[in-house]
Amino acid sequence: MQIPHFILKSIPYVLSIAGGVFVFDFSNKYLHDPSWIDLTNNISASLLAIPLVFLFYDYSNFLITRRMKKNLHKNVVNVIDGILFKVLDQMKHIIKIDHIRVPMQDLNLNYKKLDLDAKYIKSVKRQLIIMEDLLYKSDKIEVLDPQHTQILSFIVQELNQILNEYKYHNSPREIARYIETTLSMIDDWFYVTGYAARKR
Repeated sequence: MQIPHFILKSIPYVLSIAGGVFVFDFSNKYLHDPSWIDLTNNISASLLAIPLVFLFYDYSNFLITRRMKKNLHKNVVNVIDGILFKVLDQMKHIIKIDHIRVPMQDLNLNYKKLDLDAKYIKSVKRQLIIMEDLLYKSDKIEVLDPQHTQILSFIVQELNQILNEYKYHNSPREIARYIETTLSMIDDWFYVTGYAARKR
């Protein structure tokens, strides 16, 4: 529940409370019969008490939900970090370098030197399946920020391009191009999620 939605949902409660105050003030100023005063005071008390209880409940629920989403967001981001590092670990074997550091520097990727061993491709595919499932679930409950979801979607798209190219055409030049884009998007993920600051 976002804050504007919470405020919008609170309007009927606020109007009810205002009505209770109006009825109480009206009875004290214009009514003189004790029975009518008691009746209007009871109505006023109901108009004040009931919405206050529901308003307090909704606000408490809003705070709890926001805290839970914040913790869930942190956990999901950490899980995705782990998946992406596993992808990077396979990529370093494919492109034949010792280390891929975050943030990444110019890797000088040479498509003629790619090691397209099936075991590396299968490992990338396993991580892709996990990532797709996590992206689907996190999108349904709106855990990730839109920017994070967009970047992760691009990474998933590029990994699928790599796997499809390997399966149907197996062109090292095209695979290298998709790998470069994938590595760039992974770098973007670590940047926008503040990986360096989170790991200090």
